[in-house]
Amino acid sequence: MQTPAPVTRPTVDPRWVLRPEPRDTAALRLLCVPYAGGGTAVFHGWAARLPDWIDVWLLRLPGREVRLREEPRTDLLGLAREAAAALAPALHGPFALFGYSLGALIAFETARALRRAHGLEPSLLTVAARATPEIPQAGHMSHLLSDDEFLDVLDRRFGAVPPQIRRDPEMRALYLPVLRGDITMLETYRYRAERPLRCAITALAGSTDREAREEDMRGWRHHGTAGFTPHTFQGGHFFLQEHRDALLDRLAQDLARTVVP
Repeated sequence: MQTPAPVTRPTVDPRWVLRPEPRDTAALRLLCVPYAGGGTAVFHGWAARLPDWIDVWLLRLPGREVRLREEPRTDLLGLAREAAAALAPALHGPFALFGYSLGALIAFETARALRRAHGLEPSLLTVAARATPEIPQAGHMSHLLSDDEFLDVLDRRFGAVPPQIRRDPEMRALYLPVLRGDITMLETYRYRAERPLRCAITALAGSTDREAREEDMRGWRHHGTAGFTPHTFQGGHFFLQEHRDALLDRLAQDLARTVVP
């Protein structure tokens, strides 16, 4: 009788990744990247809600949560290279990425950095609430504004600035540098052409999201060679909050197709 091969248990840098419910023998790792100003709490409950063949990894970004003492990053491509270097040693077997809004661009560029520097490619990239990367953000330079003007512009664009940031000086001092760093990454990001990833891509849009319109999401089809699936949820930029269960069902179905074609 042939002895089963030992299970390779992923050991990932806890500074970069939180594993809410470690599943060492899972068929696939899913790395989730939050929107601007967000942290791992954006994905609270996801690991429990997703099937047990998915090992959920939550990307921990500098400047927040356990990395509060670090400077927030302002260079998206540099951050992607850092993340890829931290992730690569632990990525044994199939993996996928999910990114929301700014997180979609970070996930995309991290996937490209993993391929470029480490020879690793995901089986699926799911992007939500962020237009295809060729569309520049040059028209938005809100990261250069004063604090109050900066918050006003973000409220108009995304409608999601917590009122406590305006009222509470301590909250503002804690949260504002992270948010400004993230928006700087978004607004100074410049897409550089490379060959498409060899994975499938799913693009999730909000029906009334002016920041990432359905037609602007369709361009993601050109960045993967294994199929493209668009899907629209009712709602604006943060449809993730209203449709969490439906979104996770969609994600699990798409991931299942990559594990069992």
